Amino acid sequence: MKRFWLNVSRKRAARGSRSGAPSGYVLLEVVIAVALVAIALGVLIENLGRCLAATRSVQNYAMAETLLANKSAEFRTELASETGDLQGEFEDYPSFQWSRTLEPTDIEGLWKQTITISWSERGLPCSTSGVEYRYIASRGE
Repeated sequence: MKRFWLNVSRKRAARGSRSGAPSGYVLLEVVIAVALVAIALGVLIENLGRCLAATRSVQNYAMAETLLANKSAEFRTELASETGDLQGEFEDYPSFQWSRTLEPTDIEGLWKQTITISWSERGLPCSTSGVEYRYIASRGE
C-alpha cells in the first residue's frame, strides 16, 4: 500500500515539473484580485452611505407628518381668538419649525388654514404642509 501512494505522489510531482507551469499564484494575479475587492468594497460603502441618508430622510418626513397632525389637532381644539399668522418651534424637536397661516374665504367665518412643518436636511430646506378649512365665528356672534 505504501508503494502505491508513493508512486502517485511522485507522478503528480513529475507532471507539475514537466509542464513548466508554475505552481501557485503570480503576483499580478494577486494584485488584480486585491484591486477588484477594493473596488467592490468602495461601491458597497458608497451605497451604504446612500441608504443611511435615505433612512434619515424617511425618518424626518415621518416625524414631520406626525408633528403636522399634532399641531393640526392643537389648532382645532384651541379657541379661535387669533386670525393672524403664527410660527414657532417644537420644544421636544428643536430641528423642526412650524408656521400657520389663515386666509379668509368667500364664505363668511370660513378660513383656510395652512400648517407648514419645516426642517433642514443635509443643508437643504425641507417642508411639508397641510391645508384645512376652519369655521371661526366673528366676535359679535
